[in-house]
Amino acid sequence: MSEPTFDDIFDELIDVNEELQGFLATLDSLLPEASTLLLSEADVLLAGAHPLALSPVARERLAGEARKASGFVAGKADNGACCQAVYLAKLSAVLIISSAVAPEDDWLSGAASVSLLRNTLDLALYRQEREMLVADHEQSVRQINLLQQQHDKLIKDNYRQYRLNQDREKEYARKLESEIAKQTAELREANARLEEISRLKSDFLANMSHELRTPMNAIIGFSELLSEASLTEEQLDYARTISQSAASLLTLINDILDLAKIEAGKLELEYLPFDLAELVGNVAAMFKIPAREKGVAVSCQIDSRIPKRIMGDSNRLRQILINLAGNAMKFTEQGGIDILIDYDREAAGQIVSRFAVRDSGIGIPADRVEAIFEKFIQADGSTTRKYGGTGLGLAICLQLVELMGGRLMVASEVGRGSTFSFVIPLAEAPAEIISVKEPRDACHEKTGGGRILLVEDNAVNQRLASILITRQGYEVEVASDGAESLEHLRNQAFDLVLMDVQMPNMDGMEATRRIRAIEADPALRQDYVGLRARQQPLAIVGLTAHARKEDEDACYEAGMNGFLTKPIVKAKLALILSERMPA
Repeated sequence: MSEPTFDDIFDELIDVNEELQGFLATLDSLLPEASTLLLSEADVLLAGAHPLALSPVARERLAGEARKASGFVAGKADNGACCQAVYLAKLSAVLIISSAVAPEDDWLSGAASVSLLRNTLDLALYRQEREMLVADHEQSVRQINLLQQQHDKLIKDNYRQYRLNQDREKEYARKLESEIAKQTAELREANARLEEISRLKSDFLANMSHELRTPMNAIIGFSELLSEASLTEEQLDYARTISQSAASLLTLINDILDLAKIEAGKLELEYLPFDLAELVGNVAAMFKIPAREKGVAVSCQIDSRIPKRIMGDSNRLRQILINLAGNAMKFTEQGGIDILIDYDREAAGQIVSRFAVRDSGIGIPADRVEAIFEKFIQADGSTTRKYGGTGLGLAICLQLVELMGGRLMVASEVGRGSTFSFVIPLAEAPAEIISVKEPRDACHEKTGGGRILLVEDNAVNQRLASILITRQGYEVEVASDGAESLEHLRNQAFDLVLMDVQMPNMDGMEATRRIRAIEADPALRQDYVGLRARQQPLAIVGLTAHARKEDEDACYEAGMNGFLTKPIVKAKLALILSERMPA
């Protein structure tokens, strides 16, 4: 047998007609001799145990009058008997009743029959109401019992579902843990592979940098020396062409290495004081000669509200401005190029400044503006053929500016020029570090003495460096590797060691560590003529074709005092010698 539901219980509720029928039954038990009719608000006609014969017209008339009256309304049945109609508000119905035991006069107002009938009706209503209450109570009890049964069933079902869910969750957790462990292992393996690939890529770039810079050192160095020799105009032109081509190739190498470092997240900005006006002036000066040849004016302007000396990475800022000014020069045939630094606002104790390079060149089509910041992309395919370049400069500038906390933007109109700009915060250099040591004049060849040990395994670079050092007025001895450099120090004294980093047998890092270890041991130092009498550690400057920041840091960690990259720039070598050699 199925369990009862709420629908079953509510189907059993007593409807209105049943309620009226129950009242008639109660009244019949109290007035068994009476004839009765009951007319509901919905015009449903119900008859008692002794139905009253009454025409519809008479019935409707009596019902209408009773609804309006406050008491009984007299009428006649079909058989001529006297009847009365009264509106029962509790039932929303009209009762029409006739009783043979009550003469017509007894229905007069105040008669005992009227009072008796009213009391009988009240008693019938009371009993009917009590029966309804009993029925409602029984119904409520049944509903409560059913709710309790369903509640208990719901609790049991919920508990079963809870246990089932727990079992499923445990199983899912086991599978999830297994899958996570599997994926974690795969990720670790993939990460290890990526790290290995990244290391191999870094090693490849470092080795490529070394292999490319080593011959470039000889090409640039000897072409500069050749340009200083007594040559015919034609020969001098050849030498300058070689030098310019080598410089272009070196720029390309540097761009590719910079891009690789940026993408690997290994490029770090310096934070040192520098003279902004001097930096901008130097950038503008670099383009004076090509500007003069093209008939293009180059100018620079700095807002007076920007401090003279600021903190930051002057080399990278110079690189950005050179790239932007170089592009402007490349694409400008007439008019001018302006390098502008304007005051924007002050925020968080820093001067927010706007850097702009404006030109009157060919401009950039609107649909190509975004593309020019992509690697190896230029404004138009023909520009690669007409103007040259790799399309790396702006991509590098974009990322350098972002590292500095700014954003590189461009406004351009075809045929009317372009303006590249970026806004970055600048901090004024603190007063205590504004005074910087002025380097000795390194622009002129020296005539003083001094001995330098050059440790270099490449014969061509040995010859080039020896010539450059000799022209600075110093004596030079050459060692082919680190082990040979120790033998030279065992028998001779030197004022400075130019130590190549990558060499066979013993590299420059190991040789430097050996020298510092000997200097730290008084007993060992006695066996080395070049070390035993020194009051200060021997100056060692790294000389390497590796140009990464980590390569420079590794030189300092090994005990070197300076760092000089190849290709050797004559002016930088002269500056290093002027700073490190005794006056």
